[in-house]
Amino acid sequence: MRLLGALAIALGSITILAGCGEDAQQQVAREETQAHVAALASANRYDIEESHCTESARTGWFVIVETETFVCSVRRTSGGCDWFRVDLTRSGTTVRLAEPDAGCVLPE
Repeated sequence: MRLLGALAIALGSITILAGCGEDAQQQVAREETQAHVAALASANRYDIEESHCTESARTGWFVIVETETFVCSVRRTSGGCDWFRVDLTRSGTTVRLAEPDAGCVLPE
């Protein structure tokens, strides 16, 4: 019984660790969003460091697949967040405002 409990705790820890941090595609999406927002005339309206993006697509728990579209939220200094759509393709990256004042919790 103790062995099963220890195994459950270990598997839970692995699951938690697997969900932490950014993968390379998600990091690129976040950095491209931050660069885009920093270049806007209204950049001072944002807390650019407080940017987060949806996760890359996955098959199973650990296999990350190529993902072209991300949604990134960027916190506004006045409160709330704006969502930006990021398209990563081999020919380049596009970032555009998708939803102003959309909230700060991204879809999964």
